[in-house]
Amino acid sequence: MIKILFNIINFFISSIKLKKLKLNFFSDGEIKNINDVKDLDLKKDLVNELVSFNKNCNFFYENVNVIDCLKIGGLWKDYLLKNKKKLFETYQSSNSEKILLLHENMFFNSLLRGLWSYSHFDQIKKNYTGISLFLKDLHLYKIMFRDYKNLPSSDSLNKWGYSNGKQKIQFLDLSSDFQKNLIVDSLNLLEKKNKFNILEIGGGFGSLAERLFDSNNLNSITLVDLPATLCIAYYYLCSKYGKDTVELINSANDLQRKIDLDKKKIYLVPSAFYGELKKYDDYDLLCNFASFSEMDYETVKYYLENLPSKLQIIVSSNSNQETQLDRYSHTEVIIDNFPLQKEFNVVFSTVQTPFFYHQRYKTKIWFKKN
Repeated sequence: MIKILFNIINFFISSIKLKKLKLNFFSDGEIKNINDVKDLDLKKDLVNELVSFNKNCNFFYENVNVIDCLKIGGLWKDYLLKNKKKLFETYQSSNSEKILLLHENMFFNSLLRGLWSYSHFDQIKKNYTGISLFLKDLHLYKIMFRDYKNLPSSDSLNKWGYSNGKQKIQFLDLSSDFQKNLIVDSLNLLEKKNKFNILEIGGGFGSLAERLFDSNNLNSITLVDLPATLCIAYYYLCSKYGKDTVELINSANDLQRKIDLDKKKIYLVPSAFYGELKKYDDYDLLCNFASFSEMDYETVKYYLENLPSKLQIIVSSNSNQETQLDRYSHTEVIIDNFPLQKEFNVVFSTVQTPFFYHQRYKTKIWFKKN
């Protein structure tokens, strides 16, 4: 009852703010016919790559050797089976057209559930609390950056959100642009390089990787995540950059063959092969936003104890409150308890922005002098 009351109040608040900010809801619409897909030949190639990837490294690592703390099982597996059910069923059907349309309409279906802030497309027209939080954070963004010109992201897929004139803004554009600026500014701690390699753990569908890759002083981006999420990221990022720029890794041997940090590329690496990345010395910065707290402590410890040796900066925003996540009976690991190597010292700490959506989150930057 209280949630309903707050939602009603936020209906009036959000209506007033939308008019004040001159924002209008937009939706490009879901694509029903495969012949309406832009760059159809490319998208068909992407689906073939994804099907091949899934045969070599399936969604739950059932055909891959993986250490215990990186296995996908128990309540976490149950959560994925429930919320990504459509993804798994579509791949099991082996119907390439259905797989293509599922990815093509990722902003309108369940693929982004758990990777999206504020609200989903199937809830947005009635979730005025989510809209109100987004508008509050958008106001903070405008205070910091004065306008919205850097917010719009790739238009290679149909999407929805809010438009300001010709500028189309999605919900996750806010946090990914905040995070990009935080990372780029943090790299000023390193004085002797002008091209950097970034390692991101838990990169979602690639929103931050996209913004980082478009930055002139960044070279390679390596995104580590679960296979199901990497499939979504691969389709999204290749839709903008093409297959030659994005490498989807399906095994430890594949990683050794493909990764070259001297090249301007995006690498998508399943978490099962994370341990292989410490063999590459040219990573400069590791980032994680919102997902370390959702992992078990031993998993976070494994990631932080197996860093590439020359990596000097860690940027993270995670929960700093021991919150019980009802969806899979997990108490969040707070950021102040992350087991950092003693060589890393905190150089920055604050609340995370967007502030209103992530009220329990804290941002920290650690730096290691070589």
